[in-house]
Amino acid sequence: MARFGSITLVVLSAALSGIVLWWNMAIHQTPIPGSTEELEQVDAVLRASRDGMHGDLPWRMQRLFPEGAAFSYALFGLAHCQVAMRRPMGDRGIQLEEARWSMDGLRSERVRGGFPALLPPGHGIFYAGWSALLEGSLIEASGVEDPLEVSLFRQHCDTIAGTFAAAGSSFPASYNGMAWPADATVAIAALALHDRLFPDRYDGTVSNWVERVRAETPPGEGIAHAWDPDAGVVRTPMRGSSMALMCVLLPSIDAELAKEQFGIFRKEFFAERFGVPVISEFPKGQRGLGDVDSGPLILGAGAAAMIVGAGACRMNGDAFHDLEMSSTTDGFGFVFGKEERTYLFGAMPIADLFIVWSRSRSVSNPVQPARPMFLRFHLWSTVLMFLIWAPFVWRALRKKRRRVLRNQVVQ
Repeated sequence: MARFGSITLVVLSAALSGIVLWWNMAIHQTPIPGSTEELEQVDAVLRASRDGMHGDLPWRMQRLFPEGAAFSYALFGLAHCQVAMRRPMGDRGIQLEEARWSMDGLRSERVRGGFPALLPPGHGIFYAGWSALLEGSLIEASGVEDPLEVSLFRQHCDTIAGTFAAAGSSFPASYNGMAWPADATVAIAALALHDRLFPDRYDGTVSNWVERVRAETPPGEGIAHAWDPDAGVVRTPMRGSSMALMCVLLPSIDAELAKEQFGIFRKEFFAERFGVPVISEFPKGQRGLGDVDSGPLILGAGAAAMIVGAGACRMNGDAFHDLEMSSTTDGFGFVFGKEERTYLFGAMPIADLFIVWSRSRSVSNPVQPARPMFLRFHLWSTVLMFLIWAPFVWRALRKKRRRVLRNQVVQ
């Protein structure tokens, strides 16, 4: 029995050592942001997601959190649009086809019916914002101005603009009595996209929103995580996951506000755990528990903030931290496959969709970053490997010493 226990302990130690070695190698395998190799990996993740998306994946995600299906369709469609934009017009067929299919899914009554029908601008700002952003992205990626699609997109943008004009704050509600500033940011990004594609129509709405956000956000603080739309006050202060999402979109809305908020994001949420660069969910000096927005937290860091935070770095010209955060995701994400690529053994496909949504974007800073060395992480890994195997080495040395002493006694 003792021998069986010893063998089991050796096997477990070997398995843990293998995982540590895997982490130390995988963390160096992430392609340079914007490279052809990265785009090939994005394609591979999208290929792996297609069967699930055309099956029950959106509804499995819906069972996990209230916007699971809507997020699945929106991210899948937007990622295909962004991949299409990085290809010649004649090579965009499959991407545009999947993006249109995603748009149909997002517009379906089954998805739309999960949001309050009478809440302006029609099913609340979350649903309206993501839908309009996908509509505009599809028009941009296709390069064809279908009059019906353009009219529908503009109609939805008009409704969104009217909602902001009538709202008592910068952040209209996503559900009755509940608002999240990140949802409003998505909707404003859709208006900004419209004005990049067509003559300025919403410039006043966008600039007014930027000024109201500045007025409602204390100097030196990030935009709030949750908002009370009735009282017009902060419900939950800034958080890493929502700051990451807003910092992805703010550069397309207002460069100065984006710079301010990204600076706060880096200062308050960039951290390190045992040599691993991470993005924490709570600002420096604060602690809290994970929830449906952040996902599970490990030592205060969440996957949502990490994955989307890499995209925030990309869109704000911080190529080094984009690569660093993406490398952390790849190093600890147990990613497998070449032609079809999945993370976490395919257990949480919504994470894969957020990854491709972030990495399919064009790089705003074309300068190739230096590769992170992760020296402190490798040092901590060496310490861990020593702790794993030190008892076995100590035991072997003790046995050897006892044999030597017995031999000396016999002689």
